[in-house]
Amino acid sequence: MKMKRFLEAIMKRTILVIACILLIFVWGGFSAYQMQRDYLPSIDNSTLMITVHAPDEDAAQVKENVAPVLEQAVRGVDGLSHVETNSLAGGLFMSLSFPLDYDMKKAEAEVAHALEGVSLPNGVDKPLITRVSSSSLPMMRISLTSPSDRVDEQMLRTSVQEHVVRELKRIPGVSDIRVTGGGTNGYRVTLRIRDLEREGLTIQDVQQSLSAFHLTLPQGRVTGPQTSISLQVAGWDFTEQDIKNALVHNKDGKTVPLSHVADVTQTIIDLQTVSRTNGKPSVMMDVLKTPSSNITEVSERVMERLQHIPDVRSGNIQLSVLYDKGEEIKSSLMGLVKEGVLGSVFAMFCVFLFFRHVRTTLLIVLSLPICLSSTTAILKTMGITLNILTISGLIVAMGRVVDDSIVILDNMYRKVSESEGKWSPGIIADAVREMIPAVVSSTATTVVVFLPIALSGGMISAAFSGFAWSVTIALITSLFVSLMVVPALYNLGWKKAIKDSAASVEAPAERVLRWAFRRRGKVIAVCVTIFLVTGVMAASLPVNFLPTNRSGQILMQLELPEEVSWQEVDQEVRHAESYLKAKPEVETFSATFGSSFTPQFDDVFDEGGGWVQEDHVANIAVTVKPGVDIDRLISDMRSTFVPLSNSTVDTITNQNIAGDDSQLKIDLTGADSQTLENAARMIRSKLQLVPGISVEGTADDKGSATGYQIRLNREAIEKNGVPMEDVLHRIERYVSQSTNLMITMDQRMIPVAITTDFLGTQQTGNGGNIGNAPAKDILSS
Repeated sequence: MKMKRFLEAIMKRTILVIACILLIFVWGGFSAYQMQRDYLPSIDNSTLMITVHAPDEDAAQVKENVAPVLEQAVRGVDGLSHVETNSLAGGLFMSLSFPLDYDMKKAEAEVAHALEGVSLPNGVDKPLITRVSSSSLPMMRISLTSPSDRVDEQMLRTSVQEHVVRELKRIPGVSDIRVTGGGTNGYRVTLRIRDLEREGLTIQDVQQSLSAFHLTLPQGRVTGPQTSISLQVAGWDFTEQDIKNALVHNKDGKTVPLSHVADVTQTIIDLQTVSRTNGKPSVMMDVLKTPSSNITEVSERVMERLQHIPDVRSGNIQLSVLYDKGEEIKSSLMGLVKEGVLGSVFAMFCVFLFFRHVRTTLLIVLSLPICLSSTTAILKTMGITLNILTISGLIVAMGRVVDDSIVILDNMYRKVSESEGKWSPGIIADAVREMIPAVVSSTATTVVVFLPIALSGGMISAAFSGFAWSVTIALITSLFVSLMVVPALYNLGWKKAIKDSAASVEAPAERVLRWAFRRRGKVIAVCVTIFLVTGVMAASLPVNFLPTNRSGQILMQLELPEEVSWQEVDQEVRHAESYLKAKPEVETFSATFGSSFTPQFDDVFDEGGGWVQEDHVANIAVTVKPGVDIDRLISDMRSTFVPLSNSTVDTITNQNIAGDDSQLKIDLTGADSQTLENAARMIRSKLQLVPGISVEGTADDKGSATGYQIRLNREAIEKNGVPMEDVLHRIERYVSQSTNLMITMDQRMIPVAITTDFLGTQQTGNGGNIGNAPAKDILSS
């Protein structure tokens, strides 16, 4: 009786109900407008990544000198469950695993504190800690190319890309720009060793002299008895001739111009990665936004700023947006509106089909925007962003929110019809009260499926809680709408008997049921057969954590032995680019190689956090033309593409699986490193025999660079009276390393790379040496 009186009281306050509905619409509209939009909710991977760049160390040296120091430092971090260290040529990559529900911000702070006092060898950069989260994923990727001859490759990779990066970083909401294929304008100083020895100078003398070099143009004020004049010296443009004229001093006081012992050329410094699009030089830019910014607004600001860059407007450079997640969110929101309109139309059609009454139809359809508005407002209050998953939850809830209202309205319609059209609030209240157990139990049954996802905690809850809350709140709201709003509006709209024009389905339904009851055995047999068939089909479905993404792209990876030079990698990439140009099925392709030792990951669910791109591995993303059979093209490419070198391993895969779900990782544990290396080599050789898979690391098994060890004879050195310093300096000339330093020119910092002209030395993109001098040359020196 209390429920009946409560429902009658609501029906007597219909104006108040209408006012509440209007307030809900206003609240939901403002919330939807102010709600933060993002591609994914805030998700933290349970892995921290530590990278250390050691450009002058090989893998064995990194394993011996760097890895133990970091492993010892992080061993005492609270909550740490697993440590995996990968020692690579040029650096180290370490994964720290924590429990799924661990506070990763706290873990990051503790790891940073543990690494504060570590002492690493000279030439090794400070450890970089990376926390994998959804906010770390790029929201936009931009390709920068030059269709004009007025911008050459050096300008494109240095001054032009630096200008574009500066413009983008000024945009509110942009946290960082990651550049692939960009460098810095600077100078390479190539020391002529014989001239250096003739002048009695050392490499260290050149380094110290250039480090102290600076040229400052004076500026200030000239003050007289009755006036003060501002003065600034200008008009002197810094060129390579200024570096050639720089004086080099030794410890004995001798001074010579740098041009007497070195060649100076302007070039690209710190070019750690190279990218090309369709075989032409390009620069890739990944735009990252701040965690609290609105992705759609940042996307609009970036696109607007790009259109106002002078080089873009003049046509000197061409900007191509490879993907824009802000546009994807806009498209999803438009899809939500479309689904809402279509849902309303179809719901209106179905209700009208059975009730044959316009006002009844409008009453049912009204519950849909009420539920969506109130759900959006509550999600905004809870701090949940409007992202792909919350939008998906709202779309899923759309098909369910009108069910309770239809059930309640149908019973009210039946009650009024049974009373021969006599209407009263008591009859309506009785009709609603009768259906409360049914609608509450059906709503609760669905809610208890989704609610645990939102409350379970951990990475899965962080990912799908927005989806679960969207469905849960919408269903609970629809329950209250069906019990309160629908009766009140029904009471307001019908003051007389309703004409009985509804379509009846009871008679045909009764005939179908009687037919089934007479054939119970056959019906049960059909149901069991359907169940078994669907069970077998379900068992054969492929399993992935994330759905496949039909991107229409092929990934070609070229893996060379670790110690190869950039020139060898570049030759292999150019060979692959020539092959792709001749394929009529290929629309575009972009190649990248080199390494900045920055952790990379393609989704926040990557096991182990991610990976580090290595110098000896090149990746080529191939986009095929519409309508091309990708699987057939991949099969053709695997059989027809032949690398230049027998030691190069090529992997061609369909890039349609999200994340790294297509990879299988095998961990070996054992006694000593040599035994493990032999076992790994054997396993790789066996796995290569399995058709359809590619095995990483086999390039080094096919062919690796020869290494040498120089063992010093202390007795002979002391007997001949040779200073140890001279021996070490002589060997250092051949070591694969370069020195990068900065010189000051009128408050501008200009990078300079110092290298040598030893026979067999090759230059890398960042100004470094790749020492390929034979051992006999080193020993004979």
